Amino acid sequence: MKKKISGLLKKEKEIKGPLCEPDVFNKVFFKIAQEFYANTNLDFEVDGSNKSFLQHFCKYWNRDKAFELLENISLRKGLLVFGSYGTGKTSSFQIIQNMAKHYQVRELWFPSISTQEVVAKFNLEKNKEEVIKYYSRGVFLFDDLGAEMEGNNIFQYGKEEVFVRILLNRYRNFESLGTKTHITTNFNLSQIEQRYGKQLADRFIKMFNLLKLDGPSRRK
Repeated sequence: MKKKISGLLKKEKEIKGPLCEPDVFNKVFFKIAQEFYANTNLDFEVDGSNKSFLQHFCKYWNRDKAFELLENISLRKGLLVFGSYGTGKTSSFQIIQNMAKHYQVRELWFPSISTQEVVAKFNLEKNKEEVIKYYSRGVFLFDDLGAEMEGNNIFQYGKEEVFVRILLNRYRNFESLGTKTHITTNFNLSQIEQRYGKQLADRFIKMFNLLKLDGPSRRK
């Protein structure tokens, strides 16, 4: 069974369409999700709060053109998943990572790091520009945008919003190279604009598919 699913998922290496049939991808996702949640302090249940989100989320990662039927939605963009605390935003991405590792499908793999950790590295690093450059390149998931503190750059700017610079760089790389960025956040677009400014918020519309995952907390 594992070899069969792995083979179906790996078809993408020969074609530029979906990784596999939608029902196959969904079954694999939910199988990995059940295994993932069994080892966490979270409940996993498909209900009215997450059903629509999970359908769109799976279509995106399976590169299913049906994903693009919604307005302002494109497989070319990254994902910005927003909503209240404990709804499974980060976990949904971790399940995709587990699928990538379990079935060795590199097309599903992406590195991830919390925004707090990026700022901590920025604060400790003497050559701060290297931190900005490193996180401006390649596919990344930045987890929990908005939870990070401002960075310390007293020799040049004092306090600064590290992710304004990183995400503006990544927008330019998205425009020129198609580089994808994924984000989880408890902020809505209005709150993002309040914290990071209108310039960045406007670019979010162009570089992200905005998917809301709300509802009650699933943390036990």
